[in-house]
Amino acid sequence: MFARRSAARILGRWLAIFPLIFRTADVEAGSSIFITQLPAYGSTNLLSGTASDASPADWRVAAFIYVPGTGGWWSKPACPGQPLTLIQPDGGWSANITTGGSDANATRIAALLVRADYNQPCVLGIPFLPTNVLSQASAAAIVTRPIPGVRQIHFSGYDWWVKTAAGPVGPGPNYFSDSTNNVWLDAQGALHLRITNRSNSWQCAEVVSARTFGYGSYRFELNSPVDNLDPNAVLGLFTWSDDPAFAHREIDIEGSRWGNASDTNNAQYVVQPFDIPGHLVRLKVPPGQVLSTHSFIWNSSGVSYQSLRGGYAPNPDPTNQIRGWNYALSTPQTGDENVRLNLWLYNGAAPTDHQETEIVLTSFQFVPPGPPQPATLMDLQKPTNGPFRFALHGTVDRRYQVQACADLSNWQTLAGILATNNVVDFLDADSVNLDTRFYRVLSLP
Repeated sequence: MFARRSAARILGRWLAIFPLIFRTADVEAGSSIFITQLPAYGSTNLLSGTASDASPADWRVAAFIYVPGTGGWWSKPACPGQPLTLIQPDGGWSANITTGGSDANATRIAALLVRADYNQPCVLGIPFLPTNVLSQASAAAIVTRPIPGVRQIHFSGYDWWVKTAAGPVGPGPNYFSDSTNNVWLDAQGALHLRITNRSNSWQCAEVVSARTFGYGSYRFELNSPVDNLDPNAVLGLFTWSDDPAFAHREIDIEGSRWGNASDTNNAQYVVQPFDIPGHLVRLKVPPGQVLSTHSFIWNSSGVSYQSLRGGYAPNPDPTNQIRGWNYALSTPQTGDENVRLNLWLYNGAAPTDHQETEIVLTSFQFVPPGPPQPATLMDLQKPTNGPFRFALHGTVDRRYQVQACADLSNWQTLAGILATNNVVDFLDADSVNLDTRFYRVLSLP
């Protein structure tokens, strides 16, 4: 699509402009739910959002909060009494999620788009959102909100919290540290995970996505070789739910020799449980392969894995494919899982060489199911003696590339965009003296 007289620059950090969490659980239905106002931890403000392709007469919002120390998840605003929230004619909705006790200290928030005749039992202080509740949702938005004292990072367009534990915990068990020695972002935005030794104690690293993504494509780009990991080190790129249903909804890409230095393979694909035949495939990432991309596509009928030399490509040259695998046995149903990225020690054993270990991830990308839809550039504005600005209308969780030129032939890329809203505002701070340019936006695969 084309627009005139405006280049693009992101207006700040996207989540800072429009807090938004999104997941479509039923792609065929096409319905979506958004959280546009997420109350801060400790706040009693309303939880607000919008729903699309959901008739207010036929649909409702079922809201839930997780409050530590109270048993877990609770229906909100009240159940029995008011278990569901109405959707307004414009698609907006607001729910009171702080109706008593320590509700303001909830750490996780869930908003499910359900039918008006939804009649599941009240959720009253249980450790996990029941699978039968999640399965009733046409779409869901589930997020861990920022908590004072918990370190968070913003990596690859998403918010993550950093795991820490004073004593040994799984996996391993190991000590996990939120120190900047173990988890940090470099100047290029790449994520570094490092196993360190401090005060004669090995400290491991893990980050957890603040939101749930659901069905779609999960892509992990590494800028570190996998073949030279210490035999006791494990790199994990996976989904995980604290709910034990579907083996914790754990879908793994792992790099490790699991303590066996003579193993010629150094990585594996797993749909848990790993010890059932047909749930695990071992593979070999080639020696010295620094840049590689490992991905899986998860849908209701299976999981398709792929590992590539270099960056992601939708139709890679066969010579760049390291391995692929299609799994179609007992596929987990999406629910309240998060993405986890970790680097840890098998059985908690020290590295065989007693050296610290580091892995660098260039990016993580989630792409929702279905082909990308064209985006449009609209609402071009040019204040007097000011920069040009416009709006990109696209699809949440899709990535776009904005390009510009002066002659409709020599296009130059201006920005790569992760859409955290259906409408994203742009401005060109360097365009004050420009009168005419041509612009287009490409939908990335």
